[in-house]
Amino acid sequence: MMSVQVIVEGSMNSSNSYFSSSWRRSFTGGFILDMGVHFIAGLRMLVGCEVVSVSAMTSHVDLILPPPDNLSSVFHLENGCSGVFVMVVSSRSPKILWRVVGTNGTLQIERGFQGQHGYLVSLYDANGQCKSSFFPFSGVIEELKAFFNDVSENTLKKGSQFVPEHRLSFVEGARDVALLEAILESGSRQGKQVQVKKI
Repeated sequence: MMSVQVIVEGSMNSSNSYFSSSWRRSFTGGFILDMGVHFIAGLRMLVGCEVVSVSAMTSHVDLILPPPDNLSSVFHLENGCSGVFVMVVSSRSPKILWRVVGTNGTLQIERGFQGQHGYLVSLYDANGQCKSSFFPFSGVIEELKAFFNDVSENTLKKGSQFVPEHRLSFVEGARDVALLEAILESGSRQGKQVQVKKI
């Protein structure tokens, strides 16, 4: 890996069904945390290692949303690679992009490609040739299936050596939140570099 980019332009506004939930408004970074944790989880899964430090700038532009509602951050991975995580909570042109640039090519995952509800995954090889595949959006259905499978397997195999899906563990969720907290802390400190808590 040479560079990683995650760009999230959300569509949170008063017509969005999640907009009216009071708990997202009751603390700083409510929508950033609620929406961002999913993209941070995707980032961590995609790169296969942990983020060790971040530097971020945050702002509050849309006054109907709790602050901050925009962030731009630079992060450093434990493998030495760096990248950017950018999030706009309320954009007029929603888009989500994950991009990993490597020495042998580039992987790009784009949501909402040409108005379709799903992900376009493109792999550019070292010669610039591109192979793309589209995957329809499945939402949380697959996550729920894995969760219920783990619960039922654990119930059926009491006393055995059951190993649950590690991505669904509370530790992984806590790591995602710790990274977002570091980003928000750096933003509140005008971009000062912050080490991500090890969990």
